[in-house]
Amino acid sequence: MKKRVAFACKGTAALLGAALMVAVVGGCEHRPTAIYNPALAKSFFPLEPSSVWTYRVQSKSQHETYIVTDRVVGLKYVPSLNVTGQLVEEYYNMDRGGSRPIVYVENSGFLSRLSGMQFGQGDIEIAPWGRSEDREFMPARMAPNIHWDSTIFPFGHMADAFDIRQSHVTVFDPDDVVVPAGRYSGCIRIDTHARYEGGQYAKTAKPADLLYRDWYAPNVGLVKTEVLEGDENGTRMELVELVKYIKAANVAVNN
Repeated sequence: MKKRVAFACKGTAALLGAALMVAVVGGCEHRPTAIYNPALAKSFFPLEPSSVWTYRVQSKSQHETYIVTDRVVGLKYVPSLNVTGQLVEEYYNMDRGGSRPIVYVENSGFLSRLSGMQFGQGDIEIAPWGRSEDREFMPARMAPNIHWDSTIFPFGHMADAFDIRQSHVTVFDPDDVVVPAGRYSGCIRIDTHARYEGGQYAKTAKPADLLYRDWYAPNVGLVKTEVLEGDENGTRMELVELVKYIKAANVAVNN
């Protein structure tokens, strides 16, 4: 999960205490000299049906700490979008939270993230404020030193709505990433410089610039996000950490 609205975490949309639990999958051994394994390129954003991720979000912009839970429903055709993709149900345990659908579609080497929708009677409906489009959310195959630019339209293409222009680069992190769910080795981090433009931001003297740093662990997915104001030396606006991950196979066993 990865968020780009209200300064939250992409993720799955974005995406995040609670009873803590050691992650089912992930490195438990400290290996600061880990190297990138090309065989794992497709494993950094697993979307197996019934997999569940639980995140703790410490938000300066929202002035609170809350929990986000992502559960993969599976491959689904969404008539309102006229696309077939992996449907994820995202639940926020905060005021005006509830469950929201997110759809991921692979196209031209990237995963697209479509959100800003709601569960209706029998199907998924586009919310009144318009759907959010993140067409180049992340590479479908993760590797170090991938550079790309993209634009998010948080409210679709509504008149007077702002957009978010982004510049991304992937970085292999040789150090373990430690979060409440456990210790993860061999992570790839996506650094995203984001500028909020147009709409309400066109009226401000200084544009809103943020740095998103998202760590993805092989065979697990997103494990940590930091959102910093301006650059790596800026004030931290958000901290998202994985507190529990349940693989699809383990969900089936437990049920």
